[in-house]
Amino acid sequence: MPVSTLKNKLKICDVLQELIREKDLTVSELARQINIPQPTLQRIVSGNRSRPHQKTLESLAAFFNISIGQLRGLEPITWLKDNLLIRHLPIIDPIQALKWPNISEKDFKHIVIDKKVSDQSYAMQMPDASMEPLIPKNSILIIDPEKQPNYRSFVVVKIKNYKEILIRQLIKDANNLYVRPLSHDFEQFNMTVLTNEDSILGVIVEVRLNCD
Repeated sequence: MPVSTLKNKLKICDVLQELIREKDLTVSELARQINIPQPTLQRIVSGNRSRPHQKTLESLAAFFNISIGQLRGLEPITWLKDNLLIRHLPIIDPIQALKWPNISEKDFKHIVIDKKVSDQSYAMQMPDASMEPLIPKNSILIIDPEKQPNYRSFVVVKIKNYKEILIRQLIKDANNLYVRPLSHDFEQFNMTVLTNEDSILGVIVEVRLNCD
């Protein structure tokens, strides 16, 4: 999956999408109310026009009662913060996941998501084929370290006797917790009982297939 390096801030299109959603508007309705051609506004909202005219920005900011800095994603919109879904998550590798979030995000590539996740969430490429066919190798995983895992959740786990993290499905049986791979090629690992020396580092909340 191709990803680009992004600044860790929102774009105008991100902010507009959330404002339109919050106000329960359509692009056509907004265009009519601020007297901007609908095709022009649609290009701005979709991100196909990254540098709108100043007058357009002023009209949009005035309509939503925010500053142009807030519209550009340079300043927070306090009343929208709790509902803001658009996020830019850093893409880290399995080694970095062991230290997350105690590492700098400088120079990371980022991925854009549109769902509510914790501030500690990150993305990571599936390192192996242990969860195929459901989660193919090299898929992009969206991981939330603060989400509470449930029975049959897919989790990032650190097992004491393994140097690297593992992606596994969580299973509960009586008073024990287990993790297991899905691929038959990994049957030698089978189900592993979790102990107090093992750690669940996060829950997978989304999987994106790599179609390259």
